[in-house]
Amino acid sequence: MEISIIGGGPIGLIAARALVEDGHHVRLFDPSINKPKMSLALAESTLRLLDRIGVELGAGQDLTEILVNEKGLPGSMLLHASECGYPRFGRVVCSLALEEAVALHVSEFIETVAVETIRARSAHSNPSIQLATGEEVTPDLVILADGGRSHLTESLGLEAQHRPFGRSAILGRLRVSTPHQGRAYERFIGTGPLAILPVEKDVYGFVWSLSPDHAERLRQSNADLIEALKDAMPEELGSIELVADPVVIPLVERWIDQPYRPGVVLIGNGAQTIHPVAGQGLNLALRGVMQLTTELKTTEPDAAVRTAFAHWKPNRDKTRLASSSLEALFDRDVFPRKILTSLGMAVADQSPWLKTKIAEAGMGIVS
Repeated sequence: MEISIIGGGPIGLIAARALVEDGHHVRLFDPSINKPKMSLALAESTLRLLDRIGVELGAGQDLTEILVNEKGLPGSMLLHASECGYPRFGRVVCSLALEEAVALHVSEFIETVAVETIRARSAHSNPSIQLATGEEVTPDLVILADGGRSHLTESLGLEAQHRPFGRSAILGRLRVSTPHQGRAYERFIGTGPLAILPVEKDVYGFVWSLSPDHAERLRQSNADLIEALKDAMPEELGSIELVADPVVIPLVERWIDQPYRPGVVLIGNGAQTIHPVAGQGLNLALRGVMQLTTELKTTEPDAAVRTAFAHWKPNRDKTRLASSSLEALFDRDVFPRKILTSLGMAVADQSPWLKTKIAEAGMGIVS
């Protein structure tokens, strides 16, 4: 099958590698050279996909513990991978390192050229894309993996639903003096959830949900950001220093109810953008990629897309709900709420069965 992929981020690259492995003929179009550096928490389901398609990750850290707690209150929940019956929950890696690892296998299929227009399949012709070079490509299937603000998506008449959180996320990296190997943190501060992910030996990525004004003030002053993080982070990590300039992004939940047209399917942020604090956006998208590649082995493109989406949509709906609920619940600095959630975490910490189910949901093994 002839398949064109538009967008060379992690999702587009991994989709290309999986499709090539299945014997399809792939062309990937991506004019981007300078790409953002992000900390990605790869779920176990994603790592299994990478292993299946022969991608080895030498970078990053295996995630073996997750500590969830409310700042200033004693209740907490500590998830140990070994206690849940797994060697790890996943792996945290820099997005550029992941892209480099996958690109080693698909570099010959990548063309650094922009796509100007796209047209869905008609009764008489395949879908088509017009390249900036003037070439017209008419594959059996086009996969759009070029992000949530693509003009190509809009040209197909695909309208997204939006639900703004009225919040912003500040993202960055910092170095700590006393790292805890393999341990991630989910901290509820009162100002909003703070996720802290171990990327390298002593370097952590962070994602912190704040009011837009607060996030922007911290972005403009590294000194203020450091002081705020010192107050918000667990003391066991010791002293901290920034190792990358922070970035602020508005938090908006965005999704397309039916992200496909005849001969064209959207994956990744083009199909849905979810709250980043639980780190499930990439993993959710790649579960969709796995479903699609499985269907394409035995079914013609349009039927494969419809069937794959029907099977994957319940997973998307649950993941969207879980991610947005974290924000809705934990951005309220109300003492009764903090007491109840602290007690809830303390109770959950005593239930190996519940902790395993929580961990498996995050790993993409049970949804």
